[in-house]
Amino acid sequence: MAAAVAFAQKPKQVIMYIGDGYGTSSKVAARMAMGQGTEGKRVTSDANFHVLAIDKLKYQGSLTTHSLNSWITDSGPGASCYAAGEAGKLDNEAISFNVGKGESVQTILEKAKKAGYAVGLITTTRITHATPATFGSHIWFRDLEDYIAAQYISTTQQEYEDIFNNSAIKPYNEGRDWILPEPKKGVEIDVLLGGGARHFLPKGYSDPYLDSKGNPIMDKNGKAVAQAGRRVDNVNLVEVAKQRGYSYVNSRDALMNLDLSKFKSDNNAKLLGLFNASHVNYEQDRQMNADWEPSLPEMTEMAIKVLQAKGGKKGFFLMVEGGRIDHLEHANSGGISVISDNGKNVYTVDANKPSYMGGGEAVYRATPDTPRHTDVFGSDYMIKEVLAFDYAIAQGRKLLADNTAETLIFSSSDHECGGVAIVGLNDAANVQNNGTYIRTYAMGPRQNGANASSGGAATATTVANPAGVKRGDIDFGTTSPNGWYPNYTNYIFQNRTEEPWPKVDINGRRIVIAYASNPLTNGNGNLAGGTPGNHTPMDVFVGAEDNVQGDFARRITGKGQLDNTYLTQIMADFLQVGALSAKEAKAESPDAVGKVSVYPNPATSSATLDINLKKPSTVAVSVYDMSGKLVTAVAEGRNAQSHKIEISTQALTSGSYVVNVKCDAGSFSTKLIKK
Repeated sequence: MAAAVAFAQKPKQVIMYIGDGYGTSSKVAARMAMGQGTEGKRVTSDANFHVLAIDKLKYQGSLTTHSLNSWITDSGPGASCYAAGEAGKLDNEAISFNVGKGESVQTILEKAKKAGYAVGLITTTRITHATPATFGSHIWFRDLEDYIAAQYISTTQQEYEDIFNNSAIKPYNEGRDWILPEPKKGVEIDVLLGGGARHFLPKGYSDPYLDSKGNPIMDKNGKAVAQAGRRVDNVNLVEVAKQRGYSYVNSRDALMNLDLSKFKSDNNAKLLGLFNASHVNYEQDRQMNADWEPSLPEMTEMAIKVLQAKGGKKGFFLMVEGGRIDHLEHANSGGISVISDNGKNVYTVDANKPSYMGGGEAVYRATPDTPRHTDVFGSDYMIKEVLAFDYAIAQGRKLLADNTAETLIFSSSDHECGGVAIVGLNDAANVQNNGTYIRTYAMGPRQNGANASSGGAATATTVANPAGVKRGDIDFGTTSPNGWYPNYTNYIFQNRTEEPWPKVDINGRRIVIAYASNPLTNGNGNLAGGTPGNHTPMDVFVGAEDNVQGDFARRITGKGQLDNTYLTQIMADFLQVGALSAKEAKAESPDAVGKVSVYPNPATSSATLDINLKKPSTVAVSVYDMSGKLVTAVAEGRNAQSHKIEISTQALTSGSYVVNVKCDAGSFSTKLIKK
């Protein structure tokens, strides 16, 4: 009887959505562009009040986002909290790895896979970027993306070593190449979709985009498009992945026409999709210039199908990240311009101007002469990026109607970024007569007085009870030229009729966004080329829904304020995988071996290493770049507990490096930054 009951259990499906940097203002901008507040979408009882899928999640609350060592988190520990629960409350820039203890923390993805579930990761960033990496890898510094990629496709230490033993930096070196962390052993990730091909392909390798029939894809000018690798070890991880059971796709056409019959719960077939050398394009740019890339909802749709096939009667766990909301906010896209000031290019706060071509990325490289779009603004980029994430949530919510499986959905963010604010609507007529061409709200009743408003001076005809009073320009009509709501219209792209996209005329009532975290307020300085906007400590939204009478989703309510570690155990309980634990059999604790500090850090021409060991020993210091290439090596033959070693950084290019110290008792590492 017990066996029959177990066999009859429904598949369990969990999707964790993470909007990177996704705060309330960005969500409101998307809502308003889709017409909320207008007739039929005005009050809760209106059938179409919930214009976003995220707003339809039945249970909602808010989460704090601080990391272990900072009141403002970065995406590594921000996502580790969702991946590993309380054990994932870690230091900034760590990837599901407790630097203080020298051990990896087990993730919900790893726990689910070992319990028999299919598992997957999707993102619009590089698949090796911080948020997805926290679910499927473990490393002390998030920028070690070549190693994160190697961890993804390895399930044993031998598989991991084989990658480097067949590389340009062979043989495998544990001090340089890390190890396959204990929680990752035995864990195959069934679906990996996103950008980041450069961390899977050799440096200089050209990977042409191919359609489902193997034909090269052309851009609008008839030129074949391709993506390039950047691994200096010359390993082609795509080919290694194929040997380990992965089907590889790099285009929308190949993904959407995937032969799903090859994916079965009892075979080794898996899916790897890499659609850009770096991050996939912003949705705005994808629609204008890179339509061979899939959208986030398309990736989500296909991942669900593959994972349902792979998970069979057991089910699946999937993490979906809308990762580039954060990138627009870091860039203050639509909120700053670059101008010349005494021969220097500097940022200036400047909203309601067309975006630089290239969206957020262009801001970092912008000069006073950088071309701008003629009719695309920062809010257009932001709204489309948010809607792409929301349409991915809509794909997941479809599962809630299927009573043959049990589904739990969470949606939240790792942090807010940029201090995004909606400051008003474009006002081509400048009716406020203040030269800003941004208007906040409808003017008061005119009562026959020209330009009279509730906030301005009274006119001669403004009386308490005038005869023939007219309502004036306060109305909620969407067609009246005096109505003061955004007047976007919708269009369909690539025949995805369930996913309308808003657009507005150049002179229309366009949403204008700005950023509280900008170069004039956050201490980053106004010299062009830095990061204009920062993460903020703001609480973030969390929404949840399930199709088991809310038994699990409602657990985010009735507790008061929650922190971002709270969701993981709910997912573990739903999947019946027990409590998460932190184990790393082979990791070396810095406290057990020694510690190293670097100063100055960032360095210019040289840096001093202050090494303190638990036991006297000679030491060997190796400095590696982010691709694992050895750039400096120093040996200290003196047998002592304390060592001070000066290394030259003069020849190093600007960027991040790994300093590895090896002694008789083991090895440990730290980060060095070259200015």
